[in-house]
Amino acid sequence: MDIHELFTKVLHNEAFWKELKEDPVKAFQNARIKTTPQQIDSVKQLNYESLEKVATAFASGNVT
Repeated sequence: MDIHELFTKVLHNEAFWKELKEDPVKAFQNARIKTTPQQIDSVKQLNYESLEKVATAFASGNVT
């Protein structure tokens, strides 16, 4: 899985997004996605609040 595929999955699967925030290992296992330890570590370090703010801003058309 590359970053584009991950973003696509997150954008189109709210349950996956929620699980990814809570338990990335479980989220990837449940989605049958193979990951490396480095990928898991990087996902654990994401600032989910900031990502949600960006997504909301783009979805609402507030970004010019």
